[in-house]
Amino acid sequence: MKANLMKVVDVMSEDALTVSPSDTIGKADELMFENRYRQLPVVKNKELVGIVTDRDIRSFLSDSLLYSPEARQVALNTKVEAIMTRDPVTLSPDDELEAAVELLITEKFGGIPVVDGAEGVVGIVTYVDLLRCFLNRLQGNQIG
Repeated sequence: MKANLMKVVDVMSEDALTVSPSDTIGKADELMFENRYRQLPVVKNKELVGIVTDRDIRSFLSDSLLYSPEARQVALNTKVEAIMTRDPVTLSPDDELEAAVELLITEKFGGIPVVDGAEGVVGIVTYVDLLRCFLNRLQGNQIG
């Protein structure tokens, strides 16, 4: 057994920015752009019901760009639930970090919501969080 097993909680971004299924794609797109995020957990009544990514939004909006400004406006006003991935893969704060890294690599995810059974979404772990952890290790700033 490894002496220093890191957990997801050691590197995750806490207080993940979320949207609700009834929020518009335009709002989700704006939140991602302003905060430089690539994915947002979709939460309803504190329960994770999906995830929406910048790729989902770009793909959805690209079709509307070919049409009129009115069509684009309709697309921006579409609800997030129309394009979100339902029942996304999740991690627990106590999961081993190694398993999270393997999942991100295998599934080619940019981030995975971190869910606590009692509290709901408590954070998100992204490839940037993992790179930051790795950089800290390289620089000798041991974490965990």
